Amino acid sequence: MNSLPEIVQFFQERDNFIFVGHENPDPDSLGSMLALFHGLTKIGKQCRMVSGDPVPTNLSWPGLSKIEYIPQDFQPGESCVVVLDCEPYRTGAIAPGVQRAKCLVNIDHHQRGRGEGNLVYVNPNEAATSVIAYRILKELGVAFDLEIATALYGGILGDTGGFRHANTNSEVLSIAAELLDCGVQPAPMAREIFSSQPYDFLKLLGYALSNLQTSQGGRLVWMSLSYDEFQKFNIPPENTDHLVSYARMLDTAEVAMVFREVKPGEIRLGLRANQVDVGALARHLGGGGHKLASGATLKGDLMQVTQEVVDVTEEYLRTGELHERHS
Repeated sequence: MNSLPEIVQFFQERDNFIFVGHENPDPDSLGSMLALFHGLTKIGKQCRMVSGDPVPTNLSWPGLSKIEYIPQDFQPGESCVVVLDCEPYRTGAIAPGVQRAKCLVNIDHHQRGRGEGNLVYVNPNEAATSVIAYRILKELGVAFDLEIATALYGGILGDTGGFRHANTNSEVLSIAAELLDCGVQPAPMAREIFSSQPYDFLKLLGYALSNLQTSQGGRLVWMSLSYDEFQKFNIPPENTDHLVSYARMLDTAEVAMVFREVKPGEIRLGLRANQVDVGALARHLGGGGHKLASGATLKGDLMQVTQEVVDVTEEYLRTGELHERHS
C-alpha cells in the first residue's frame, strides 16, 4: 500500500490523467472524480473523466457534463487511469480498458486489501473518498473554488447519509463547514441527493414497501424486485440502490437488504446495518464495502438467491458465523 504523500507526489510529477469511478456512480464516486478533475486542471494538468454508466439525472453539479459516457470499448491509450471509490474491476463496462491501462492508480476508502494498481492508497478510516480527494488537493496547494467545493461537499454528504451515519465526526463536519464557506448551498444539494425522485420511482417504492418481509422479530428486513417489475414501473434498476435506505427505516431492523434484478439473472444486493458487520457478509458473498454499508452482485434466479442469502444472514445474526450458500 502506498502512502498519501506518495500519491500527492505522483500527481505533482505526472500528467495526462483519466479519472473513473464505479459502476452506477454515486455522489462520492462522482464527487471525488470531479474534485480531482477540477483541481488538477487548475494547476495545468491534462485530465478527462470517463464512466461506463450514465450520470444520475437528479444531480446538477458543475462539470458533470464533462464526464464521458463510454458504455463499451474504452481505450485508455497512454493516459494514467485513476480509479476512485472502488477497485478497478468494479468500474463496470469500462473495466477491461481500465485494467489494461499502462499506468493504474487506485484511491479508495472501502475496507479491503491492496487490490490492483501501480499505486494504491486505501484508507477505510476516511468517511468518503471525497475526503481523500480533499486532502490530496490541499497538499497540492490547489485553491478551492465553488466547482471543487461542490464536488467534495456532495461526495461527503452522500457517503455520510447527510451527516447521519457513524462515519460522521468533528473533522468531517469541519471540512464540510470549510466547503460551505466557498459558496456551496447545502439545502439544494441535500434535496438533489436525498429528496429528488420521479413519480414512477415513488410508485415503485410503494409497491416494494408493500412487499417488505422480515424475520427474527424484525431484526432482518428485506425486499426483492425483479427485472420485470422495474420494467413495469419504467424505472432503470441500476439507479435504485438507495431503496435499501427505506427498508432500514423499520425501527426493529438490525440488517436491511434489497435484492434488485438489474438484468435477467443478475441480482445486486444492497446491505445496511446498525452494528452487525455486513461488510464481512458482503465479502463472503463475493462483494465488499463498509462494515455497516456494503453490497454484492449475484447470479441466479431471484427467488432462489433471495432465500439463500436470507438463510445465510439469519444464521449470521444467530451465531455470528458465515456459511456457504447452497446453490
